[in-house]
Order: sequence, then C-alpha cells, then structure tokens
Amino acid sequence: MQVTKKDLANGQIELTIEVTVEEIKPHLDKATARLAKTNKIPGFRPGKAPADMVKNQFGEMAVYQEATNDVISDSFYKAVKQENLQTIGQPEIKLEKVAPNNNIIYTATVSLLPSVTLGKWAEVSVKKNNVTATTEEIEKTLKQVQNMNVKETVVARAAKTGDKVEIDFEVLINKAVIEGGKSYKYPVILGEGHMIPGFEDKLSGHKANDELEFDLTFPEKYFQKNLANKLATFKVKVVAIYERELPTLDDELAKKLGFDDMAKLKTKLTTNITEDKAAKEEDRVTNEAVKAIIDTATIGAVPENLIDHEIHKMIHELEHSINTQGLDLPSYLTSINKTHDDLHKDFHDQAVERVKAALILRGLAKEEKIDVSEEELQKELTRQAEAYGDNEEAQKNLKDPNYRYYLSNYLTNQKVIKFITNKIVK
Repeated sequence: MQVTKKDLANGQIELTIEVTVEEIKPHLDKATARLAKTNKIPGFRPGKAPADMVKNQFGEMAVYQEATNDVISDSFYKAVKQENLQTIGQPEIKLEKVAPNNNIIYTATVSLLPSVTLGKWAEVSVKKNNVTATTEEIEKTLKQVQNMNVKETVVARAAKTGDKVEIDFEVLINKAVIEGGKSYKYPVILGEGHMIPGFEDKLSGHKANDELEFDLTFPEKYFQKNLANKLATFKVKVVAIYERELPTLDDELAKKLGFDDMAKLKTKLTTNITEDKAAKEEDRVTNEAVKAIIDTATIGAVPENLIDHEIHKMIHELEHSINTQGLDLPSYLTSINKTHDDLHKDFHDQAVERVKAALILRGLAKEEKIDVSEEELQKELTRQAEAYGDNEEAQKNLKDPNYRYYLSNYLTNQKVIKFITNKIVK
C-alpha cells in the first residue's frame, strides 16, 4: 500500500491511498462469498456456488465494487496508523480508480485532531444541588392525574368556565387560511388559558351549533414567530359542550390507578419527580464540568468541516425529535419563519462547543490513560445484538468497522465523563 500526504487548509489533510491487487485479494474473496450468499445462482444453494461461477454470473467489476467499501475501511485505518496521524471525524472519500486486476486508488480528505493543552482542570469545582419533589410539583402532578381520569358528559346548555368545548375553526390572515390554521373537533377547556388571549372568552356563553367570527391579535412573543403580533380572523363553529367532573383525590382514585391508597400514590409520584429532577441535575453538572474544563484548556483551530459535520448531526437530531411529534422539518421551519441556512447559523456556536467538548474528552482520555478494552466493546456489541434480535439491518450495522469505532469512542467518553464528575463535582 502506498500513501501520499498533502496538507490542506483549516487543519485538514488529503491522503492518496493506493491498495495493491495482492492486498485487495482477501476482500475480493469475502465479496464473492457475500454475492454467492445473497443472490440466487441456478443450480446452487445460497453460498455454495464456486467463486469462478459467481464472477461469471455477476462480472469481475461487480465483485470489485462489492469489495470496495471493505478495502477502503481496512486500508484507511492502516494508512492513518502508518503515517502516525491523529484524525477526527469521518473521512471524505473520492474514488480515483477501481478496475478488475488493478490497484484501487482513492483520496481521503480528513481533519487532523487539533492540538489540545489541558489547563489546571482538577482545580475546578462544580457544585451539585440536592433535589427533591416540592409540594407544588406533587400537587401539579396530582392535578394532571385528575384530568386524565375526568368524567365528561355532553350538555345542552351554554359553555362556562371548566367545560370542554369541541370546535371546528379556521384562522385567516388577509382573508387567507394560514398553514395549519384549520381544525375539526378541536377540544378547548375554558379557563385553562391554552389558547391565545381572548379566544376562550369568545366561546363562553355559546351553545352547540353556534357559529361565530371574531378578530384577535397573536401575542408579540408567540412561539410561531411568523404569526407574532399579527391580526387574525377566527371562524368558529361550536360542535359540542362537555361538562367535566374531576374525580376526588382520595383512596378510591388511588386504587383505580393500582395503588393501595392515596398515600402510596403520593409516595410514587414523589419518587418519580425526584428521579426526573436528579437526572436533569446530573446532566447539568456534567455539562457545566465539561464547559469549565474547556475554559481552562487551550485548543488549536477547529476545522470548519468538523463544525459543519456537528451542525448536520444537530439538525438530524432536531428532525428526529420533530418527526416523533408527527411533524416534518420543512413545516417546522415554516412555522418558525426560518430556513435550513438559518439553522446552520443558529447552531454554529453550539456546534463549536460540542466539538471542543469532544476534543477535551479525547485529550483527557489520553492524559489519564482511559480507554475501552476489546472485551468491554464486545460485551456492549453483544448486548445490542441481543436487543435488536432479528433486525437484519441493525445486526449488519453492528458489524460495520465505522460503528465499532464510534461505539468505542462513545464508551470511552462515558468513562471520561464519570472520571471528571468524580474529580470535580462536589
């Protein structure tokens, strides 16, 4: 294998890697076996066709292409080790030459690990607060329990505070229905104040089948910035009115929920609230500890592509969160009056901090000789394999060298974070 280095701007380097035919051969054998196993070849059971038959069936170029990813994964790792490079992030691969019976040539553009000089981080101290469930929090949760077990009855009278009013409505600005501004049988509980100011007041006193039209101005700090401070017309039809009867907070309600009495229910709520607050406090002190260590360190220039990679990761995380709520990213961006480029700009500074945190954790791992053994890595991979069961795609990903590399880094970071918090969190 021949490796040629070329220094680039912004802490990057380009490697031109040429892998010989002899070095490629073991990967070709594995690729041939995979093709034989995953494709039907007349006259042979899956995986039993001779190599020559497989090559004749699919062509040598197909075998080379099947082997290419394995060749790159293996050779890139060896090239980095051979050149004694400290890299970070995934390389950008560009194939230059792939042809049967020829060397494979490709370029890999990769970011070099910026220099990190740790300061007197051990002298930093982060205070951890004791947490417990307050009386107000328990009462608020009990109120939620009441609402989850409310009895609702359709009534023929006019709506009043405490009722649930089911409505069809449209929201118009400049005589046009806004995006997402139409809904049917939408529930509004009068008095809870979940709608914009004035909306619930307009419904009070009306009966089922009443139709009304009124204008209201969206609040100046409305969460959908494109609607903030805008005058809108609301066209509403009252569908039904429900009288709501909240259950009494007594032992009978507790038993309905699977507890012996109200005291046991309150004990469980206290435990749940305390555990939730404790987890949030743990996240806070961990983030504060890492931030404090970053502030004491000296870090070289962070490559822009690393920041871009982190921004893409953050956007992907946001998109996943939005999708779990039944929304999509384009609609969300429209609702907050932002573009994809705006997200890039908004996330830039946070992405820089996240990259610096990763560098600090890596620097500490090296300084304190913290790592993950092959046995620990394999134990976690086995645990995940068992959890995924028959999910073939997930099982395949677990065997990907890149995923092993990611998981090893992740587990190492968890060890480093535990080491940090044990040292400086009081």
